[in-house]
Amino acid sequence: MKKLMFLLIALFVLLTFTTCETLSSMGLMQEPVVSLNSVDLTNISLNGVQLLAKVQIENPNSIEIPFPQTDWELFVNANSFISGTIRNNERIRARGSTVVEVPVYLDYLGIFNSFTSLFGNRQFDYKTAFALTFNLPVLGEKVMNLAHDGTIPLPQLPQINTPSMRISSSNITRTEILVTINVVNPNIFPIPSPRITYDYQINRNSFIRGNVESDEPLAASSVTPITIPLTVNYADLFRSFASLLLAREAASLFVVSLDPGIPLLRSEPVRFEVAGTLPILR
Repeated sequence: MKKLMFLLIALFVLLTFTTCETLSSMGLMQEPVVSLNSVDLTNISLNGVQLLAKVQIENPNSIEIPFPQTDWELFVNANSFISGTIRNNERIRARGSTVVEVPVYLDYLGIFNSFTSLFGNRQFDYKTAFALTFNLPVLGEKVMNLAHDGTIPLPQLPQINTPSMRISSSNITRTEILVTINVVNPNIFPIPSPRITYDYQINRNSFIRGNVESDEPLAASSVTPITIPLTVNYADLFRSFASLLLAREAASLFVVSLDPGIPLLRSEPVRFEVAGTLPILR
């Protein structure tokens, strides 16, 4: 009986004066292991970009532990931009693992309003910082930090190649002309098709006007040819330009204006001119 009492007293003294570090070194309680699995751009458009961070948590203990509070913060060019907290009432099973998903949405308008110097840039640097707070048995509160650096693309205006103009057919009554404009979308996501306004001029005077609009977006990272057909009716031409009755050809000018229609990028219409010669047949 005395031996049993002695053992109980010794055990009580041992537990009383054992520190958390000692328990950890004895293997009775260990800190969880955290690592950053990935940070991916899961969705990107003209309006914004969605990031998804995945933090891996491993519980090496023989008992379950509470799910951590996860605080996150995103920095744009080293400046704090947005932050948040993820809480979960679940528990991480003994010797198990789980993944904390941290979705972060970045609105391009908000970014441009906060960092006007980013206008015209193709991308910007960002950093995501994570602080995982665990309330662990014996060990108490433990905070573990992770960070990730990367770059995020910014939306770009479409690029317009110089239009080409050629005669597809011609006879004594009319001439058919095809004007082709190659619109380059440098973005990795679709953007709206630009509104095209054109003016076909003869001897620097307007002859045929029109516009082209399409509901079909420009495909991501691609070149989209837009063809504009023009029909020059000679009867109409001579009524408008009587001086050409005796001419064999006339100087022509195709003036095109493209409006990207992207207020976010403060876009202005782009103007191009293509000079040519119109044959006059009789």
